[in-house]
This record gives sequence, structure tokens and C-alpha cells, in this order.
Amino acid sequence: ADGDPEPSSSELLERVVALLQGKADIEIVEEVKGARIPILRMKYGGVLDVDLSFQNTEPLPNTQLLRSYAFISPVIRDLVVLVKIWAKGAGVCGAPQGHLSAYACT
Repeated sequence: ADGDPEPSSSELLERVVALLQGKADIEIVEEVKGARIPILRMKYGGVLDVDLSFQNTEPLPNTQLLRSYAFISPVIRDLVVLVKIWAKGAGVCGAPQGHLSAYACT
């Protein structure tokens, strides 16, 4: 109804999990409910990592900037992926461990 409050990010996450469970191409890897911004970590088709957040528009300008950089030169996209892989392997990436987030590493 019109007077109903908007669902919280956590409630939206739970609804999406319920919709996605049992889908053959989607593996739910982790539900990060306790974070400032709840995130649903998934793997699509067994190869593509997907992080889904709700009601969070803060990263959109950064995403648009990264897309613009990649448009200028495909080498930039490859460099960003390489830095993220290195940071993860070196153990210097991961906000829950007190490091930069994977997104910040880009």
C-alpha cells in the first residue's frame, strides 16, 4: 500500500536470495548482512563473480569513471584486473580485514 515503509536493504537481500535459490546458473556464495551496506556475493555460470548491493548509489560515479577509462584504452581494464588479482593474492585487499576494499583497489 502507499503508506507502507520502504523495505530495508537487508529485507531486499533476503527477498532476492529467496528468488535466486535453486537457479541453476546462480550460486549464492555469501550473504553479507552485517555490513554497512548488505551485499549478496554470487557466482554466475560458475565463472563470473557478482556482488549485489541494495539502495547504494555511492559507487555509481566511480563505476562510470572506470568505464570511461576502459573505453579510452582496453589496456587500462587489464591493468585494473591485474592490480585487483595482485592485491587479493598479496593479502592487502579486503575491507573486513581492515584493508582497502576490492573496489578501492581499482
